[in-house]
Amino acid sequence: PQSSDQKSYDVMISYSHSDKTLCHRLVADLEKTGVRVWIDSQLMHGTTFDAMANAIENSQFVFLCMSDAYKQSAFCQMEASYAVKRRCQIIPL
Repeated sequence: PQSSDQKSYDVMISYSHSDKTLCHRLVADLEKTGVRVWIDSQLMHGTTFDAMANAIENSQFVFLCMSDAYKQSAFCQMEASYAVKRRCQIIPL
């Protein structure tokens, strides 16, 4: 039975676009095993911030694909901060 807090996605992937090749490989591997993944290149609707916030709110886990580029990106920092604020289950990679 589904619980009332069932999420739309199993995983939201937060990453720097300079790491997109590796992250898209991760998405492909996860999806092969039936994991429902949200990644911005596939599922952006509305404004960027609203889409990101909606993805974080509707995902069971948030994967933070940490890299130097990620740490230097204000947008990536905003995603990570929002995930922390929402008390998401965060998995740093």
